[in-house]
Amino acid sequence: MLRTLEYMCVVGSIALIGADRIDLLAGHGSFRLTPFLFLASLVVLIQILRAKLQFEISPPLRRQIPFFILLVLFLFLSFTSTVFGLNPERGLVALADLVLVSVLGYCISVRVVEDPAPGKLILRSVTFALIVWLVFCIGGLIAWSQGLIRLDQEGSSSIASTFAPTAAFFFAPRLSGSCLDPNRAGFILVMYLALLDRFVAKTRYTGFLCFAIGLFILLALSRSAMLCWLGYYLFSSAFWQQLLTRRSALKVATFALVCSLVGFVYRNDISELLELWKVSDALYDRLSVEQGTSGGDHVQLIKRGFETWSTSAHTVVTGIGLASAPKVLGDFFGDDKYGNFHSLYVTVLAELGLPAFLLILILLGYPIIGRKGALPTIAAIAIFNIPYQSHMEPVFWVVLALLWSFELKGTRSRQPSLTRTSVAVS
Repeated sequence: MLRTLEYMCVVGSIALIGADRIDLLAGHGSFRLTPFLFLASLVVLIQILRAKLQFEISPPLRRQIPFFILLVLFLFLSFTSTVFGLNPERGLVALADLVLVSVLGYCISVRVVEDPAPGKLILRSVTFALIVWLVFCIGGLIAWSQGLIRLDQEGSSSIASTFAPTAAFFFAPRLSGSCLDPNRAGFILVMYLALLDRFVAKTRYTGFLCFAIGLFILLALSRSAMLCWLGYYLFSSAFWQQLLTRRSALKVATFALVCSLVGFVYRNDISELLELWKVSDALYDRLSVEQGTSGGDHVQLIKRGFETWSTSAHTVVTGIGLASAPKVLGDFFGDDKYGNFHSLYVTVLAELGLPAFLLILILLGYPIIGRKGALPTIAAIAIFNIPYQSHMEPVFWVVLALLWSFELKGTRSRQPSLTRTSVAVS
């Protein structure tokens, strides 16, 4: 009974890893109790009750030991920076959140590694995740049709505000599934894609899931998610090998030719329907780096982060403290306590200092040179975190911990231990 319950909790924690639209406290608590925090905590508790504390360390877990040591060191540096930071009260709350998501994320990665059939586990988790995603997207469309938009992340927990889109792009809602933030939603979807590619055998069903993931990424209308998705494929050798086959090249060429012909024949109708001059203004605001545009604001935040970090010797070493960015970004975000530098690297450097920044670089960089097959996923994570930051997301730590458990480069070529039980669906 406990084993079945634990398995269901693992599937649920992976499937709902970013479902912050769901508050299990229904808005009555001092914090948002997401399904991941609840289910992942249950997994750990059940493991303890079942006395599953293992003393025999398997090779994948052994390869994760350096990651765990670096994670503990990173959390220690975060603690010291926060205590001596500009806003220790707010920082300690954020630190508790960081400890929870990173440690629970690591525990879930261990559970995946030790599962006798990780392929089935991942397949069921992603399938459940996409079903939930579809439900929330449909709910978002209905809410949008009724003129509802969620204006903040801590608003009412009513049904309408739960499903309502948080933002729009010109004439279309940004559908982010069970996530409040479309950018983070796209990142989670790309990580689901990486998990499928690593653990699950290629079948028609997994191909359908990958197609659904791509569609949901497009519906999020997120620049950061698009770049993350593109980066994953650009650094994937398997993708290029498949794309360069004659059959795939013919499909791509045919699709491009058909799109070009349709665009040429109906160019006037398309121009009138979409009012391209207004769309181009919206795109300009998103892509330009001039002052006053969305891209320009990102550049200014990055510059401010470097200026904040280099203020004194103290800030160079320990930063200004976790979650202290709003203290120096009042002219950007006003009283918003979630204001940040909009870049993982700049945020860690400015808030936690140079040693913590170097640790993040090692955590992200070593799998590229030391682990087989980690490059595409690390590239996706690294690219996404240039204009965004995901170190407060559990999926960041789950996937990163799994990458550290991959086989070492330079070992004899054999079937990777993590994919030894990959599942094929007929």
